[in-house]
Amino acid sequence: MINPKKTPEERNRAILVAMICFGIVIFIADVFFSLGFVIWILYFVLLLMSVWLNTRSAPFITAWLITLAILTGSIVSGAIRQVPTDLPGRVVFIMMLAIASLLVWEIRTNYERLEAEVAERKKAQEKLEELTQSLEKRISERTRELAGTNIKLIEDIAQRHNVEASLAAANQKLSLLSQVTRHDISNRVFALLMEIDMAKAVTTDPDLLKSFERQERTSMVIQEQVEFARNYHDIGAQAPGWYPVTPLIRSAADQLEFPGVKITFDCNGVEVFVDAMISRVFYNLIHNAIRHGEHVTQITFSHHISGTDLVISCEDNGIGIALQEKEHIFKRGVGKGTGYGLFLIREILDINGITIRETGEPGKGARFEIAVPKGAWRIDDVNRNGD
Repeated sequence: MINPKKTPEERNRAILVAMICFGIVIFIADVFFSLGFVIWILYFVLLLMSVWLNTRSAPFITAWLITLAILTGSIVSGAIRQVPTDLPGRVVFIMMLAIASLLVWEIRTNYERLEAEVAERKKAQEKLEELTQSLEKRISERTRELAGTNIKLIEDIAQRHNVEASLAAANQKLSLLSQVTRHDISNRVFALLMEIDMAKAVTTDPDLLKSFERQERTSMVIQEQVEFARNYHDIGAQAPGWYPVTPLIRSAADQLEFPGVKITFDCNGVEVFVDAMISRVFYNLIHNAIRHGEHVTQITFSHHISGTDLVISCEDNGIGIALQEKEHIFKRGVGKGTGYGLFLIREILDINGITIRETGEPGKGARFEIAVPKGAWRIDDVNRNGD
């Protein structure tokens, strides 16, 4: 039995020694005992043992040596003289041996291929195991990293929620303080106006009357500023939504009924996605036209599509706006009144990316164009003939 723990060289020498010893025994038996095929058949064992040798040509070398041994054994034993048919029998066996050597060589070749394939598969399996272990290691490392990141993310989210809650509470307190402050200021201004009216009723001094009138105008300005602060505070306080334009214009017109001023609108079916303060936009546009247009008798609202934008126009037949003032009228504090009306309009529209500009002709009336970008407007064909 060949020890599998031996090196290939040691195993090869052991097989070779075993073959030589066994071959000598067979040769001696063939010389002294004339048994014919009974002895010769043992040579096949040597041929099969040659498969285990490292040399690829070992089966052919073994076959040649066996052939030489058979012929030598025949001459030495004198079997040819005793049995004339012995030589042809040995020739036939040698031929059989040659065929067998080819078969053994084929077996050896297939065996080598099988060993190579087994070795390749073993190597591939080892590599696969290494890759599997490496992959498991990387997965484990990534899992730990993701777990750490997830914990940190959870902490960040919790911290952000705490900050948002703190900001919400602070904003709520500031909003409450602002409301209380505006309410108190309004009450004080109202009381002051009442005192001024009572003082004007009991005095006839022209200088005092002029002073009371100035105080009254100052108080009215303070009251308008408080109202502006309330409106500005409400911008963005609620989520934007879809609002039909025609009902908003109609509601604003109903709040500002001025004799001799006709308000028309052609915006049926038009809806815009804007801040909830949008009603204040149309109210201020109508109020601004009546207050500063001097001789306004007609205010017209219309709409048209320009590229991908929807343009809502507010046009009057008043005195218009001078060219040098067009770029400044939307700034805070600019204008003949408090200067907050057009500024508030622009701030409300700007939240949703809507722009406004004045394109009227001086002396022929003002024209304000509100450009609503794509995605923030739609037209309901069902209600287009009337809202």
